[in-house]
Amino acid sequence: MNKRCLFWGLFMFAMNAGAQPRACDTVDAQMEEMVTTDQQIREESMLLDQKPDAPAAEKADLRQRWSTIDRDNLKQFKEIVGRCGWPTTRKYTHMAWLLAQHADSDPAFQRVARGLIEASVRKGIAAPRDLAYIADRIAANERRPQEYGTQFSQPDRCHLVLDPVDDRELVNRRRLAIGLTSLEAYEAEGRRRFIPADCSTAASERQHVEADGNNR
Repeated sequence: MNKRCLFWGLFMFAMNAGAQPRACDTVDAQMEEMVTTDQQIREESMLLDQKPDAPAAEKADLRQRWSTIDRDNLKQFKEIVGRCGWPTTRKYTHMAWLLAQHADSDPAFQRVARGLIEASVRKGIAAPRDLAYIADRIAANERRPQEYGTQFSQPDRCHLVLDPVDDRELVNRRRLAIGLTSLEAYEAEGRRRFIPADCSTAASERQHVEADGNNR
């Protein structure tokens, strides 16, 4: 999106927010509900991934519900931003970032959200790390190198792969500058959180078998 389109979008957001102030009274509660459903379905997915023998039908049902939740949240969130503008408190701008972070089906809106988050960071409201995460998300979706190394791909339940970065040393410097842990610590934490325990056990057993075979 070029700057002219972005500025026009921001102008329309501001106009709509000023025109319907009463309609924004319940926005905070709406955002909290959306974030709750967003996190619940992802937590449910993580728990299902812990079950190596989970039925395919159960996985398909979860994917369908996940898709529906993200689609409905995106539609509602875009309406909120269009009507009321971007949140002006740290708590709710962080919630807004989370919803925008998961708006992968609408790249144009995601880029607009990045601009709004960047403006919020300059005002001292949004956290710089939120801007780093959404910038990396957009870069990864566009097949460009990340600047902060925040995004992973998980080709299967037992493997987590860091999406490409421009330069690991520079990435670590940028991460340190905004209060993030090193890339190495982040990768280790990602494996701990998202790789089921039975994957590590299987890998250890495989290594043990291979070692025994080599010693024969």
